[in-house]
Amino acid sequence: MAETPRGVLIAIDWENIRRGAQIYGRTVRPAELCRAMTDVGSIFGAVQGGKAFGDWSLRPDDGREFAEQDIVPYHAPRTAAGKDRTDPAILLEVYDWVRDRDDCATIILGSGDADYQVLVDRARLHGRRIVLCAFSQSVSRDMLATAPLFPLEAELGIRLAEHGDVEVGIAPAQATDDGDVDDLLAKFVREMHRLEGRMNFVGYGMLCNQWMLDWGIAWNEHECRRLVDEYLDAGIVERHEVVNPNNPDWPTAAIRLVRANEMVRAALGFSDGPASDPVPAR
Repeated sequence: MAETPRGVLIAIDWENIRRGAQIYGRTVRPAELCRAMTDVGSIFGAVQGGKAFGDWSLRPDDGREFAEQDIVPYHAPRTAAGKDRTDPAILLEVYDWVRDRDDCATIILGSGDADYQVLVDRARLHGRRIVLCAFSQSVSRDMLATAPLFPLEAELGIRLAEHGDVEVGIAPAQATDDGDVDDLLAKFVREMHRLEGRMNFVGYGMLCNQWMLDWGIAWNEHECRRLVDEYLDAGIVERHEVVNPNNPDWPTAAIRLVRANEMVRAALGFSDGPASDPVPAR
C-alpha cells in the first residue's frame, strides 16, 4: 500500500505578518519567521519549502532574505493606487498546491485573513490540511473556527502585556507640554504629507484599510477609523469630496491635512511663521 504523503509547504503573507508584529512594537526578520514556521511545519512532516508573497519592489532586501532561507519570493505587485494584491495570489497558488502537489499533506499558512476560509474548505475536500501560523490578534474569528492556530507570539517568544501599574501616555491627538506632538500623531502627519505629495487625493477608505496599516499606525481598520475620527475632531485633518467620474452622483470621500493646525506644523518641523501649504491645491 502506498505511503500517505506527509510533506509540508509554507505560504507567507508578508504584509500580514509585518502588521501583526507592529502590534507589539516588534520588527520580525524573514529569517526569524522562516525558522519559526519551519519548526511548526516539522511537527506535521518534512518541510518541502514554500513561498513568501508580497510586493518585493517595495522590500527587495526582505525578498532576498526569504530566498536565502529557501522560501521563494512570489511577486504580487500592488495596484497604482497602492492596494495590496497578496490575497488573490495566495489563494490561486496555494490552491494549485492543494490540487496538484501529491507530496503535500499540510500547508502552514502565515496569515489569518478571513478571505482564506474558502481555501481551508477546499484543502479539506482534497484531503489536505491547512494550519495557521500568525500573530493571534491579526487572525479573524472565522479563521479560528476553521483551522488550528500556532500563535507566532509563542513561536517568537514575544511576551504579552501583563497586569500591573503602567505610566499612561497622552492621547494621540494631544500636544506635549513643550509644544511637541506624540510619536503616533507625528508619524501619521509625516506619512500623510508624503502621500499627499504623490497622490491626487487621499481616499478615506484606502487610508483606513491600507495605508495606515502599512505605516503601523494601528492594527486593524476599525482602529484606523477611530484615529481618523479623533484627528478630524482635533482639526488635524479634514474631509473633502472628490468627483467620481464613473459615478458623479456619488463623490469619493477624501482626507487631507490641515496645515494651519499647530500640531501638524510641529510634526512637519515648520517654523512659527505664517502657515503655508507645500502641497498645491488640486
